[in-house]
Amino acid sequence: MPPARTALLLHAYPLCAAMWDEQRRALEAAGWTVLAPDLPGFGGQPGALASLPGAAADLLAALPPDPLALVGLSMGGYLGLELLAQAPERFFAAVLADTTARADPPEKVQARHEQARRALAEGTDFLVDAAREEHRPPTFERIRPMVEMATPAGVAGALRAMAARQEHRETLRGLPLPVLTLVGAKDTLTPPERAQEMAELAGGRCEVLPGAAHLSNLDAPGDFTAALLPFLEAAFSAASGTAPDSAAPGRPS
Repeated sequence: MPPARTALLLHAYPLCAAMWDEQRRALEAAGWTVLAPDLPGFGGQPGALASLPGAAADLLAALPPDPLALVGLSMGGYLGLELLAQAPERFFAAVLADTTARADPPEKVQARHEQARRALAEGTDFLVDAAREEHRPPTFERIRPMVEMATPAGVAGALRAMAARQEHRETLRGLPLPVLTLVGAKDTLTPPERAQEMAELAGGRCEVLPGAAHLSNLDAPGDFTAALLPFLEAAFSAASGTAPDSAAPGRPS
């Protein structure tokens, strides 16, 4: 089946699809169709994630049948890896940003469950306070309304789903499609060495974005888009037969 000139953008926790506004505009201007869903409990959506495998299965059932490009950042990358594990044939390229293929260590699992209980007991104001401390002021001002839209149930469900996620390094090994990993040079949550590890496992390419932290597409939107768009264009050309397979980006030639 020929690929579709379509990109699926999966958002970070505890944000929503609005985080992709700059990339959406650039992709649509270049002739791409952009699918950017708000996950349950975020962006005004009801409900909550029960698990990443379940969310991936639901997405696969709703997506168009033609292979498309996958882009996921942070939690969106975790969900993207689950999609690639379940149905790699549904994608012709993958961009994994500020994320990791490793499962959480026990202390991180415990911290996520504690935050989930706190969200259900107290609400989500503490997430706004944490975001103010974690992100530079311009980025915080962008994400604050997105964080405030997240429901306590949505936050708790996402935290528990992330805590339970599986190891996906083997998913990347030998993946039959080009992979680009992007990461902020100042990302301390999923640092550059994790992005490099994923790129090496997938036979892909890693790009470190100077000055950016964990939300690299918001900290450095120009650099992020400048890396994203040419990669997707080249991958689409290779997958649709207008460029030789050896020209596929992120694959050794």
